[in-house]
Amino acid sequence: MKHRNKTLFTTLAALGSLGLCAPLFAQDANLDDFVVSATREARDPFEVPASVDKINQTTLEKAGSFQVNLSETLTRVPGLVINNRNNFAQDLQISIRGFGARSTSGVRGVRLFSDGIPATMPDGSSQISHFSLSSTESIEVLRGPFSSLYGNSSGGVILLTTENPRPGTVLEVNQVVGTDSTRRSGIKLNKGSGEVGIVIDASTFRTDGYREHSKARRDNFNSKMVWNLSTDTRLSWVLNYVDIPLAQDPVGLTAGQLAADRKQAGTGAVARNSNKTVEQSQTGIVLEHSFSPNMNVSFSPYYGDRKIRQVLASGAVIDLKNEYSGADLRFGHQTSLLEKPLFLNAGLTVGELEQARLGFPDERSPRNRDEANTASQFDQYLQAEYFFTDKFSVLGGVRNSSIEIESSDQFLSNGNGSGSKKYDEVTSNLGFTYRLQPNINTYISYGEGFETPTLLESAYLSVTPPNPNFNSQLEAAKSEQLEVGVKAKFGDTKVNAALYTVDTENELVVLQGVGGATAFRNAGSTSREGAELALQHAFSKQWQTNVAVNYIRATYDTSFTAVNPANNITAGNSLPSIPKKTFFGEVVYKPTSLYEAATELRYVDKLFANDANSAFAPSYSVVNLRASKNWPLEGGWNVRTYARVDNVFDKEYVGSVIVNQGAGQFFEPASERQFLLGVTVGLTWK
Repeated sequence: MKHRNKTLFTTLAALGSLGLCAPLFAQDANLDDFVVSATREARDPFEVPASVDKINQTTLEKAGSFQVNLSETLTRVPGLVINNRNNFAQDLQISIRGFGARSTSGVRGVRLFSDGIPATMPDGSSQISHFSLSSTESIEVLRGPFSSLYGNSSGGVILLTTENPRPGTVLEVNQVVGTDSTRRSGIKLNKGSGEVGIVIDASTFRTDGYREHSKARRDNFNSKMVWNLSTDTRLSWVLNYVDIPLAQDPVGLTAGQLAADRKQAGTGAVARNSNKTVEQSQTGIVLEHSFSPNMNVSFSPYYGDRKIRQVLASGAVIDLKNEYSGADLRFGHQTSLLEKPLFLNAGLTVGELEQARLGFPDERSPRNRDEANTASQFDQYLQAEYFFTDKFSVLGGVRNSSIEIESSDQFLSNGNGSGSKKYDEVTSNLGFTYRLQPNINTYISYGEGFETPTLLESAYLSVTPPNPNFNSQLEAAKSEQLEVGVKAKFGDTKVNAALYTVDTENELVVLQGVGGATAFRNAGSTSREGAELALQHAFSKQWQTNVAVNYIRATYDTSFTAVNPANNITAGNSLPSIPKKTFFGEVVYKPTSLYEAATELRYVDKLFANDANSAFAPSYSVVNLRASKNWPLEGGWNVRTYARVDNVFDKEYVGSVIVNQGAGQFFEPASERQFLLGVTVGLTWK
């Protein structure tokens, strides 16, 4: 690691010395707050040498949102930037400590899971439209070195868990309406006993969209059935379906278009009817068995298929049929070494994506692209945690990953563009935790990670002419991360602070982009240095505050000349779409357990839109208001009403940028003032 990392140790020592002045106090963690992402064992996050946050179901419900996008709630997590494109034809723009920020479409660089089923394919590409937020029990966000324990493209990890069945029967119906004719209707059923239970959640979402040509419809279904087969064995079965029959794509705007009319659709969007349709179904099981109180095993196989048809603003049509499957087998063992506790986890992960890809110059022309693409992985991992004393522990892991991506060209009239590439990587991480006082933990952790190119990024050696030709020259980007942090609890105050650096070699950057086709190459090294702070404080039983602050300096260390000057890199340039500073703060008022109101403030710094740093979206700050109230009634009835106003002061700003967009259509404007009203009616009986 570079010399600047020495400053982290100095700062850690300073933070630790401050902690020695704190009052002593012990606090037991609520089991609902326990996390599993860093250790694969249920642990109090206070004890873990990693930056990890957990958003529980209560927080999700109190947010008073449509429960359609992760951006509605996860902005409260430091180090996580999640931008809503106001475009349901494209996934959210998600980055963790800069990983994933350069994605031009979809999610990459961050590993996503829903009930143990990966939403990230073996090549590192992800999708999240099937996430069932209305039945979500918790969301964990893991950042830093221990993210690499999840393999390829795990610059950060987001784990979503839907709720388990509870004893009794609960039926809920909800309706939410908002600005731009946006509405969502949902129904959820919980039915359970001691031996078996099921949760079924179905919803339909519609919007006319903030911008011209941005109508969308999405229908979601999620079910989770749990059998307690014995006192030692549990089986969970998850079935998930999403249908997006309409998602118009308004595409990005140039600076001139943005200034003239921020609500207009971008060039070619209306004329070519740019849009996307998606249909996905997946299923998986989780079988958990305890051989003894100290030894357990879990097995999680899954299967899914996803069909996508997308019409670009250029008129070109992409038709994808994806089938994916895989499994994770994990053994856990609690033992001792030298009479001190030792926790061991070992596992195997396999996954495969089979993709049939067709391309057409327009909707009326015969195909000009036909490929059979595959991506597969076979990983083995081992993780151990050892407690030297009551105050000092170590957590470490190693993972061996084998990733292979391949494209078999079936359309040979323009040449054979077939090719393949295999990536074999061994990554490791190590973290130490030291308890300065009962209420203050300090830690230091180090980890290695890697990020292979996706099938999409490997499709072109060059786009002049734009003929698909598998790019086997691309190497995996490799990173090293170092983090130091302090976690403290002072009465009604919780503080988590972390400093980190990330050094990456062979960063993937754009070589050239033309008409929706993009060629990539590796370009030297990048550096990221950052600081995160999460603060929770209760002034009284009625008043609370939550704050999340993030600072990151992400720059290129080497220069690079691209085909398009807008993609040229000069050493010292900032990585695009990574705001240097972000802030989330809220003040919450809870006069009773039935009522809650809050004021939120979000600030996001300037977003560079291209590698040359010649285009950017200015910084912005917005204020949001929300309120909710429960109305318990006789006979097991309960009514929950909620309201929300986003962007109270009607500010015009750009919510996200399309990185290195070839025609300069970088900007995706955010909505102005938005209103939302919702009601949920529930009935509980035995």
